[in-house]
Amino acid sequence: MRLPKTRLLKSLLGVSLLYPFLILMVNLINLFLPRQSGLLALSEVFSPFLFIPLLFLVPLLFIRGFAFLRIALACCALVWVFRFMPPLNFFPAQQVSAAVELDVTTWNIYGKNPELDTVIEELQKRPSSVVVLQETEGEWLASDSTLKKIYPYQLRYMQGAPAGLVLLSAYPIINYSQWDSKGRGWDPTAVLWAEIEVAPGRSAIVATAHPNSPDTDKCARPLCFDPTSRNNQINQIFSQVDQLLARKKPLILAGDFNTTQWEPTYQVLTENLNDTYLKAGLGWGATWRPFALADHKYPLLRIDYILASPDITPLKVNVDCTPRGSDHCIVTGRFGVS
Repeated sequence: MRLPKTRLLKSLLGVSLLYPFLILMVNLINLFLPRQSGLLALSEVFSPFLFIPLLFLVPLLFIRGFAFLRIALACCALVWVFRFMPPLNFFPAQQVSAAVELDVTTWNIYGKNPELDTVIEELQKRPSSVVVLQETEGEWLASDSTLKKIYPYQLRYMQGAPAGLVLLSAYPIINYSQWDSKGRGWDPTAVLWAEIEVAPGRSAIVATAHPNSPDTDKCARPLCFDPTSRNNQINQIFSQVDQLLARKKPLILAGDFNTTQWEPTYQVLTENLNDTYLKAGLGWGATWRPFALADHKYPLLRIDYILASPDITPLKVNVDCTPRGSDHCIVTGRFGVS
């Protein structure tokens, strides 16, 4: 398209460069000088979505003289690929012959789930070796004979974070975490774990936790973001996980951590454990959506994880976001235990 270099076109070029420049600057700051709170920290939560408005600038690329815009958008595209490209594991890892296969499912079923019957039905028809649930005290387990047959070994952590943690196992539990039955209130640093016998003479530890989401209720200004309390809870959780790792057993930690993979705190999650979805998942892998979208398959953020020690081989990790009364999706993984 040939157009004269008028003042209007120059102004249009200048304006069109503002947003790409802003995106590049924000990503450079977040990459090299990450913030733990404030507006820049909030931008990390939704980082990939900040690139969407750049699509409106694409028609301008065909205007002669807009070479700087082409360069700017090309740089933005490279940043997106470098930082936010979803895993493309088209060929899952092959199971090693000496490993025991273990299926693990994690699901935040939502404490006030109006479709609890659907939740129970889903657990009955899609059994895994081990299932961990968040936001439930599991009182409904006592009257469900079908689940008792599928999962004869069950643990409930009634003061877990928030509103309780549950672990269901088809394998025998040979050791497990203790909790104070006299305690009151939620414990957002709770870690529910069980050492399960996956084969004669071979065991693994499966654990779950659920730190609170960042509290924005106390914010005095719009777009306030202060995850300090959540970060402290995660640090306490992983100090307990480090003690479990010291047992020198294969370990899987699964749950809702209320943290996206682009936030600085994600480094705590993966310091000694592998994010198995990155190694065996396919696609975006988002696991949470606002309740306004809870009736649709439109998750936005990945905050539910299955993390594993290096002696666990991720074979395949799937996310199922069929609406079932919760704002979270089901995450299931198949693993080889060396």
